[in-house]
Amino acid sequence: MTGSDVTGTTKSKCVCDDGNEEPSSSQLVEDHEAHVLVAEWRLHKFQSPIELSHDESISHDHFDPLEFHGHWDKTGEATFENTGKTAVIRFQRKELPYLFGGPLHNDVYLFEQLHFHWSDNDNEGCEHIFEGKAYSMEVHAVHYNKKYNTFKEAVDKPDGLAVIGFFLEATDNDDNPCFKKLTAAVQNIIKVNTSTTVAPDCLTWIKEEAQCKGYYTYQGSLTTEPYLESVTWILYPTPIHVSRQQVAHFRELKSTPCEKVNIVNNVRPIQTPPSDRKLNIFFARSHRKSED
Repeated sequence: MTGSDVTGTTKSKCVCDDGNEEPSSSQLVEDHEAHVLVAEWRLHKFQSPIELSHDESISHDHFDPLEFHGHWDKTGEATFENTGKTAVIRFQRKELPYLFGGPLHNDVYLFEQLHFHWSDNDNEGCEHIFEGKAYSMEVHAVHYNKKYNTFKEAVDKPDGLAVIGFFLEATDNDDNPCFKKLTAAVQNIIKVNTSTTVAPDCLTWIKEEAQCKGYYTYQGSLTTEPYLESVTWILYPTPIHVSRQQVAHFRELKSTPCEKVNIVNNVRPIQTPPSDRKLNIFFARSHRKSED
């Protein structure tokens, strides 16, 4: 199972399907039955996404700084792909970007991919909810624990994955200049399973938010099948402002070869923790900027 298969979203069924196509796992297993794919010891714990509230979080000032390394380098190559489920950025470099510190402590987490979630309107395109508010898009930068060697080996381990989440808010008609690199490129991947090359520093639009203020962290799950509870979530609450048209470009992406279905509403609903368990959500203040 590849990174995009695990962290992507349910592909829409083609309206011109002739009935000969093999049903996908998403068609065979309903959301509430997805636990059949998960090892029994990991059942019914903490699923993602969730609703975040500062008043219900635990302030924690004792983490070491969370450090980003290589995420905005200008070396190597980057690709942007329409998987039919989402839009995914991957890097081809001798050394991949990596994270350590914060709730990850001394473990090093390597960048696997970054992908997007959105809906058919600007008011509910995110997965997590912060203080009762939904944003236009949510971005997930997926990393895996280096000690497991590959994403595939790490994906089902309790400390296997770290996902950094950012909110995007469409507020007006003024484009975010740093985000333009991607909104220009997304128009080249309208067809399903197509890809294009983007600048290797294509993530600079998250740099400011990733290096300042504070973040929320909790132990949760993938938000797509098989919903493995292997994710340390790190979420930055302040949204990154983009234009309405920049978000709209993502809704043009096709989900099926016939090009009659667009990718929309690739968002999992909020999950409620079991009543007999307390979900610890920590608010950590950043101490200093990454040494990147």
